[in-house]
Amino acid sequence: MIAQVYFGLFALVAVLCGATLVFARHPLNGAMALVGAMVSLSGIYALIQSPFLATLQVLVYAGAIMMLVVFVIMVLNTAKDSKTPGIDLVGILMSVVAFAFGLVFTGVLARTPVEARADSPRGTVQAIADTLFPVHGQSAWPLLFLAVGLVLLTAIVGAVLLSKRRLESPISVEDHA
Repeated sequence: MIAQVYFGLFALVAVLCGATLVFARHPLNGAMALVGAMVSLSGIYALIQSPFLATLQVLVYAGAIMMLVVFVIMVLNTAKDSKTPGIDLVGILMSVVAFAFGLVFTGVLARTPVEARADSPRGTVQAIADTLFPVHGQSAWPLLFLAVGLVLLTAIVGAVLLSKRRLESPISVEDHA
């Protein structure tokens, strides 16, 4: 019973942080909301007795990767905080794409057989590897890993192109006066 209360609390915090992330006008506020969602997800991992994933979620995602994201935001944000747009047509289109990706992901999860036994170890590296990459049979998890890798690669290339465009812009003498 108490686990359900904690799950509801962590899920509510994750949803509220996700909504704050979507509607945040300042990038740093959105990044902090994303950290809150990641920490609450770590709490959910801890509730399902997966200490390895809970620790990785906090150390890697909420710690190291979000530090890099905040650093990139601070480097690329050239005092245009007041000009940050709200939700526009591109934002609505990308929300539809993200929702469609979520439906595909949910469909893959619904078709994946769940074989949990009470005596099987959970939350260990071997148990995670056996679930994601089974020795016999087909699994859609490698395809999802490839899709996430492509999304991350696209984001990295986009960030590099944005930063190079701003760094290589010509600076006139009048700008320094």
